[in-house]
Amino acid sequence: KQVVEKAKEMTASRARKCEYGEAGKYISMKGADGKNPDVSINRDAVKKDLMFAGYNLLVTSEIKMKEQDMYDTYRCLWCIEESFRIMKSDLDARPVFLQKEECIKGHFLICYIAVLLERLFQFKVLENRYLATVIFEFIKGFKPTKTDARYINTTKYTDFIDALSGILNLPLTNYYLTQRQVKGIQDYKL
Repeated sequence: KQVVEKAKEMTASRARKCEYGEAGKYISMKGADGKNPDVSINRDAVKKDLMFAGYNLLVTSEIKMKEQDMYDTYRCLWCIEESFRIMKSDLDARPVFLQKEECIKGHFLICYIAVLLERLFQFKVLENRYLATVIFEFIKGFKPTKTDARYINTTKYTDFIDALSGILNLPLTNYYLTQRQVKGIQDYKL
């Protein structure tokens, strides 16, 4: 649906065919040689793709595997690919500014362990209800700032933080935090 919406927007703006990208398959251009081609949505192409929207086609050599097992295996492959993306984007694993082999290996070991811990937390504690990017956004953004007598929680409020506060029974949504509360958050064990 998003690609179709993009095609509609691009059609309204009279974009050139090369600017449509993937949405180009949903448009028809007549008189494209001229300066003002007639651009319209190809309703047949949209209808055909919407018929199959939501279906996955998996090709495999496994003939004795159950359908659900095939799907679960494919989904696990996707999770592996996402883990590498997490290391690159959320953990800034690359570029590596280290020179010694043992330092480089240590750097990547720490990244792998961080992803493993995040995945365990995501699947076991949060029952896969939240995306990894949302979890890392919280980890990077949780900022209690120390004042004279207490801490001020300058973390941007999200529905995830509210839910996590309830799941873990921690004061993550409190604006003011005591030293004891901050220590309790830091020392929390699952």
